[in-house]
Amino acid sequence: MPKKIEFHSVEFFRKIRDQQAALLSGKTPAEIVAFFAKTKPGRLTKRTSGARRQTAST
Repeated sequence: MPKKIEFHSVEFFRKIRDQQAALLSGKTPAEIVAFFAKTKPGRLTKRTSGARRQTAST
């Protein structure tokens, strides 16, 4: 029988948020943007802005 693993996502993301807040306190807006714009290890592709919407011309 597989062992049940509990994952509390709210607690997890609050912890990440608090860590990032500590790292970024006192940084300029440009430094904060640069922090989040870095390519992360393990990320295979860059994020995209999503699919372009196509509108029908009438």
